[in-house]
Amino acid sequence: MALKSNKIRIGLVGPSWPFRGGIAKFTTELAIRLEAKGHLGSFISPHRQYPRFLYPGKTDRDDSACKKLSLNRSMYSYFEPWTWGKVITEIEKSNIDCVVVPHWSLASAAFLKYLISNSSKPVIPIVHNFGDHDSLIRLPRVSEWVLEEGSAFLHHNPEYSNLPFFKERSTSVMCKLLPVTPVKKCSSFMSKKKFGIPDGLTSFLFFGLIRPYKGLDTLLDAIEQLPDKTPVAFLIGGEPWRDKKRIEKRLNKLSKKFWIHSKLEWIAEQESSQWFSAADAVVCPYVRATGSGVLSQALAFEKPVLTTDTGSLAHVVTHGKNGLLSQPKSSIELCRNIQLFLEPSVRKTLQSGSRNQKKHSWDDYVSGVIHLAKNSTNRVGRETQWIQ
Repeated sequence: MALKSNKIRIGLVGPSWPFRGGIAKFTTELAIRLEAKGHLGSFISPHRQYPRFLYPGKTDRDDSACKKLSLNRSMYSYFEPWTWGKVITEIEKSNIDCVVVPHWSLASAAFLKYLISNSSKPVIPIVHNFGDHDSLIRLPRVSEWVLEEGSAFLHHNPEYSNLPFFKERSTSVMCKLLPVTPVKKCSSFMSKKKFGIPDGLTSFLFFGLIRPYKGLDTLLDAIEQLPDKTPVAFLIGGEPWRDKKRIEKRLNKLSKKFWIHSKLEWIAEQESSQWFSAADAVVCPYVRATGSGVLSQALAFEKPVLTTDTGSLAHVVTHGKNGLLSQPKSSIELCRNIQLFLEPSVRKTLQSGSRNQKKHSWDDYVSGVIHLAKNSTNRVGRETQWIQ
């Protein structure tokens, strides 16, 4: 068995600067962590993501959302097939041993299928989603078709381990919950003052892109059911992908009964710290989910989370310890949990639990990626002993 004189080298392909959103932030952070350990051989990102008609928001770019990495090269678009060959050419000429690429949307499915089918290097998809949350087409068969030739797989949802697709490939599949990225916190007192939250009110935050599966309507229904004079404040921050006028109308009506501050547009990365710091709890009332970047942010800010029992969320939030769980779409249960959080003893327990909980680390996550990379490389005939 030959001894390799250097570490395994990974090529990472996926969104990064200047794009915004959870996948771009996650992929960029993964690149930073791999590079710090000497395992990042190349990093290829799109110069354009989606056609305008497929992206309801104002823009998918935010220069502050991700760090701009010197190793990053932008050279393709998911909807420009003539650019895909450049990625294969770059992979083939790079001194890398395998490719790691995120899978999260049907919008990127054709590109990923092309990449897996044409790369001579093993390709390891990181499966954020097995199908689009809001798409009319949420068929697992599409993902199965895209991923079938992958060399190994990493996913974030323990429930996926029971899917036949992953069961059949169990020796090359790994589940890792989303790691928590450290954040710079602001003063809770000063952040509340900035938003003008009145003294004596307990503040709840709903944050991030507002898409139907995020469950904002469930939260608004829950707020409607709260008794008059309940001492609560709500921060609603994020860009709606649809129904903005309807949401504004509902918020205006609720504002006559409770203190609500809303900003229905994209919240720049440098502003997000003040939003989370001003919250006593974060509300993630997902209708369906695999994981949640917003929930990971809440954990990083050590905030209790009110969320739903769907996907991996209940594996991250333990009811009565660091948050409260309700069933998806149940505004009655969410309303009850909001009121429960107002009880001093419950709030104290959850705040203590959120501060002291064990957070899933990037070191552990990267070790998992490296393990899959080594195994997939050996399986294609490179019997190599990699040094650490």
